[in-house]
Amino acid sequence: LRVRGTESKHSLPCPPPASPGSALSSDPLPSPGLPRALQTAGSSRRRRRFPGGPSHRILREIRKLQKSTNLLIRKAPFGRLVREICLRYTRGVDFYWQSQALLALQEAAEAFITHLFEDAYLLAIHARRVTLYPKDIQLARRIRGLQEGLG
Repeated sequence: LRVRGTESKHSLPCPPPASPGSALSSDPLPSPGLPRALQTAGSSRRRRRFPGGPSHRILREIRKLQKSTNLLIRKAPFGRLVREICLRYTRGVDFYWQSQALLALQEAAEAFITHLFEDAYLLAIHARRVTLYPKDIQLARRIRGLQEGLG
């Protein structure tokens, strides 16, 4: 018997109730019509929440990156960028780059950019802001001057 209007076309079919002695009650296979989240036995489990919320997770990632000594930019894209810039300024003459030269250039570039962002963030804090704006980076570059490198 079906009561009109109680069943939508999107509802899932209900399996027949299993008797205690039947083989269906011990069968752990989920029905194929259920979503994947409901198919697992522990469907009541929630996603693990970090203590302190998402800001704690971000701060943990920042601390991890500050402790590490590995490079932040991947080597292959940085090498392609260096070769492209080199081609542009040498009028099409292709130079060969030693891997150690590319590595030294990448370390210097990352140190420069990191220091620039540190200075720009200090300027943002000085302006009583937490968000870093392009004007902070421009002011940090202007304060450093044209010839100023890292210092």
